[in-house]
Amino acid sequence: MVPPSPGDVVVTAYACLLFAVNVGGRKVPSTALRDLAGELGLAHARTVVNSGNLVVGPGSSGASSPADVARLLHDGVAERFGVDAAVAVLTTERLRKIVRGNPLPDDAADRPAGLLVHVGEEPVDPDAAAALGPCLTTERAVVANGVLYVAYPDGVGRSRLTAAVLAKAAGTPVTGRNWRTTTRLLALAEDTPP
Repeated sequence: MVPPSPGDVVVTAYACLLFAVNVGGRKVPSTALRDLAGELGLAHARTVVNSGNLVVGPGSSGASSPADVARLLHDGVAERFGVDAAVAVLTTERLRKIVRGNPLPDDAADRPAGLLVHVGEEPVDPDAAAALGPCLTTERAVVANGVLYVAYPDGVGRSRLTAAVLAKAAGTPVTGRNWRTTTRLLALAEDTPP
């Protein structure tokens, strides 16, 4: 791949994480989400597992920032599916920093399904891990790269770290993706043509 020249416009792919879909009657099927993205002018839409994970290029949508893509998807999902889902959007570069800067590499290697990256529409509070202290039993929590990494050695289902507890500590609502999903999203984003 030829590196961009000074002054070139670098088009990025976006990893889009919809909050709390395909749970509790909030249905947004992956195939329909990909179709919607195309109708909105987003390019190269691909999904990872059926839980609101989408990788797109800006295409002809006119979106030029993560906030533009989030707004476009939020409004499209609300209109098409009747689901008011927040959307966290990460550029390929930001997602790469999240993966490469993982402060819990042993957990990623040993139990990738038990390491979650909690992402908000805004960066999480740098003191979120400390705020979670009283709620932690066997979990380990670290804030880095604007996200909250939490290792759940006993599984997420046994944890006291509910969505409300995480949002309060993070200073913003967050959505979690396990390490396998996070790295698959990065691989797709890096493979998305300009």
